[in-house]
Amino acid sequence: MTLRHFLSFFSAAFLIMAMYIAGNAVGFFVEPITSELGFTRSAFSLYISLSTLTGVFVLPLIGQFLPKFGAKRLLIGGGLWVSLGFVWLAFATRLWQFYLGGIFLGLFMMPITMFLAILLINNWFTAKKGLMMGLLNASGGLAGAIISMIMPTFLDNFGWRMGYFLIAGLFALLTVPNGLFLLVENPGTVGLNAYGDQLPAYNESNQPIHDLSITYEDARKMKPFYILFIGIFLSAFGGGMMQHLPAHFSGMNFTYGQVGTLFSLVMTGMIIANISVGAINDKIDSTFTLTLIVVCMLIALFFLATTRSFLALSIVMFILAFGIGGPAVLTPLIVSEIFGIADYPRIWSILGMAPSIGMSISGPLWGAVYDLTGSYAIGMYVMMGLAILYGICYFFALKRGPLKQPLNITSI
Repeated sequence: MTLRHFLSFFSAAFLIMAMYIAGNAVGFFVEPITSELGFTRSAFSLYISLSTLTGVFVLPLIGQFLPKFGAKRLLIGGGLWVSLGFVWLAFATRLWQFYLGGIFLGLFMMPITMFLAILLINNWFTAKKGLMMGLLNASGGLAGAIISMIMPTFLDNFGWRMGYFLIAGLFALLTVPNGLFLLVENPGTVGLNAYGDQLPAYNESNQPIHDLSITYEDARKMKPFYILFIGIFLSAFGGGMMQHLPAHFSGMNFTYGQVGTLFSLVMTGMIIANISVGAINDKIDSTFTLTLIVVCMLIALFFLATTRSFLALSIVMFILAFGIGGPAVLTPLIVSEIFGIADYPRIWSILGMAPSIGMSISGPLWGAVYDLTGSYAIGMYVMMGLAILYGICYFFALKRGPLKQPLNITSI
């Protein structure tokens, strides 16, 4: 592995850090903004949904046109755009202003963070891809843990408006210089190969995986494509819950410091979980890894709904880290395992819409659960059923995937 491979990993990691900082900080704004401006939590959470829904519609266009305008220009322009969006939110006083800001953010937030980061890992690494994907998300977990420790005290001392300025500055720092000096989209442009390209990779029928990669047009004709989309969509409901965890813990009369500690524990746990999930997937297989993730999610949800002990919740946060963080690592790996990597950017530009749709729907739903019942417990019980269901969808897609059996493309 050359220095350029390491630099490309760090380029991807900075993008994930920017996404985690922006995404995890959102939860800490719910309580102070709704209290000061008099919004309901479900109404306020809708601005986050508008942001992710906007990303849903933009992402397929990015996947189609990225080769024409290049990743560097996308990252530089998008980084400045999103940073200005957070500055807009700092001056917002009405719901429509938050909604407009959410749409503004959504145009480039996901395309320049998660989408580009996953693309870089797929372009630069063939061997140890699971481990690298785990390390990638672990870097986001580290950034999320740090911002979770800082944000409660920062908001308490300086207010939520200054909090948005802080996020704007951090986002610009991690994206714009990255695009200017660090990002290289493809190793071939600098005379290199993806790490591990010299190592042959075969499927269960002893056929080269690259030779069996499925095109975007053929993938759209296959049942596993749509079943997996549903599974990814359902798995994202856990991310919607993360937006409301600080508010959930605040309702237990924990101090700001305790809330920040619990949230930072789950983010710290994701560092361990993401690396572990990637390594386990490399060493064993995706079926075992998926089972582990679903079981951890079920255990964590049960205790989140039933206990108010700070000590018990501190332990549960590490278990939750596997349930919440696991899909972010495993899903891109499963997509490449099922469809190959030849047309991965176009395939992922569609399947990558699923978590955004799930997040956009689940955020307001979690807020509505609290508004109607005064608690998040019912939502957590429902989420247990959804975790089982999304696991079944993933298992089906893996078992019926085109690279697991002789190719037989049929219409749905």
